[in-house]
Amino acid sequence: MIRFAALLFTATILTISTLGGRAVGDDGKCTIATKGDSPTAKACVKGGRAEAKKMMKEMVKQAKAAGQKFTCDGCHKDLDNYELTKNAADDFKKLEAVAKVK
Repeated sequence: MIRFAALLFTATILTISTLGGRAVGDDGKCTIATKGDSPTAKACVKGGRAEAKKMMKEMVKQAKAAGQKFTCDGCHKDLDNYELTKNAADDFKKLEAVAKVK
């Protein structure tokens, strides 16, 4: 019984540490906005996905204040890997035009 509990505990710890490490590793590197001089691309260079996400949220906030509506899932099919929709490039250009971030 003790052996089974120790084995279960070890398996649980290994699973958690593996999944936790993978989530941190996957989240750090930008894969979409990697080129150009857009505010999002600059944020990716500066701080990876976390910084790009902050920048995008700021741009959406500014667009909302200007009377435009943009949402994350309007451009991204999946908010885990940030895969883009067909209209994402055009919508991003519209968002950039409305947002005052440089």
